[in-house]
Amino acid sequence: MKRSNRHHYIIHATGIAGIIIILVIKIFWEHLLPGHQTGRDSRMSEEMLNLYAEPPATASGKSTVPSGQWTSATASREKPITGRQENPVPAPGERPATGRQSENHPDRGMESAAEPGKSSPGKYNPATHMKIELNTADSAELVKLYGIGPYYAVSIMKYREKLGGFAIPEQLLEVKGMDSERLEGFYDRVFADTSFISKMDLKTATEDQLAQHLYIGRYLARCIVRYRETAGVDSCTLEHLVRDKVLTGEQAVKIGWYLY
Repeated sequence: MKRSNRHHYIIHATGIAGIIIILVIKIFWEHLLPGHQTGRDSRMSEEMLNLYAEPPATASGKSTVPSGQWTSATASREKPITGRQENPVPAPGERPATGRQSENHPDRGMESAAEPGKSSPGKYNPATHMKIELNTADSAELVKLYGIGPYYAVSIMKYREKLGGFAIPEQLLEVKGMDSERLEGFYDRVFADTSFISKMDLKTATEDQLAQHLYIGRYLARCIVRYRETAGVDSCTLEHLVRDKVLTGEQAVKIGWYLY
């Protein structure tokens, strides 16, 4: 009895072991062999491609693809959109094109910056403004200058008459109340024409004529006349007067503007 039971157990154990061996071989075959896995993947890829492949044309020659559905064949037959171009990638060292371009000049932008030195129409340009001549300007012209009102305009005209005219604009600083800040405000808008200056001859002018000039006065006029009488008419020049210390160099420059 015991022997038959043992034989029965051996048969059952052998069957279970065979089943386990079959399962192990199956798992090894499906998951560990690369050739089998690759073949299965390739079959799946072919099935996926067949799903997206173009269906064959019908007998009437019309495609079974619904209108508006995109395929590789319809994409190749489509025409590109005209009138619009993408900006190409610039080559090294090239500047990318910006803005809309002219049809006649594709390499030139539609809008360009204004050239330096050129002003737009109607814009005020100080360089083209008319300058005022100091020896002929009246009060109406002088009041147009920066910092010059009716009072200073009249003062400038009176001083100009006493002086015999202006040789340089800096002489306006000699007008009572005029300062350098005020002069700088309109310096570039004025000039002096020396042809309008009243001049005299140093060799023939009398003492009274010389004394009337603001840069000479009575004392220098008397010294000049005495020097002329002593040294002679031909020696009465500004160079000799400075050399002999009758006049300073600064006085000689100012007086020289009003001499022939």
